[in-house]
Amino acid sequence: MYPAVLTIHSWLRWVALLLGVAATLNAFRHRADPADPPRGRRWDTFFMLALDLQVLFGVLLYFGLSPFTREAMNNVGAALRDPALRFWAITHVAMMFVALVAVRAGRVFTMVERPSRARRNGRYICFAIALLAMVAGVPWPGLANGRPWFRL
Repeated sequence: MYPAVLTIHSWLRWVALLLGVAATLNAFRHRADPADPPRGRRWDTFFMLALDLQVLFGVLLYFGLSPFTREAMNNVGAALRDPALRFWAITHVAMMFVALVAVRAGRVFTMVERPSRARRNGRYICFAIALLAMVAGVPWPGLANGRPWFRL
C-alpha cells in the first residue's frame, strides 16, 4: 500500500503546484477593480481541493505508511540530528501546513460579500505564500532528500 499512496502523493504534487500557479496568477490578474466580485474562483476551489487531497495522502504517509516518519517517531532526538529524517518529520510537514493555512486564508478573501482592494491583494498574497511554501517543502531531485520528478 505504501508504494501506491506514495505514487499518488507524488503525482498530485504536480497537480497542486500547477493549480497553485493558475490560482495565484488568476488572483493577481483580477485584483485591480475592488468593486467587482473576484472572478475565476474556480481556480481557487481546484487549488484548495488539490491541496486537500495532497494533504490527505501525506497524512496517510506520515502517520502510518512511511518508514521514514515511523523511524523519526520512534526516536525524535535522533531524527532531529539527522538532516534526512528531520526534513521528513518536520520541514516537509511544516511547509505544507503553511501552504494549507495560506490557501484557506486566501479562500476566505474571496468569500466576503463586499470586495475591497485589501481583500483582493490578500487573496493573491496568500496564494503566493502557499505556492512558495509548497516549492520550499518539495523534495526536489538533486537535493539531499530529493525524490524523482515522476514516480512510476
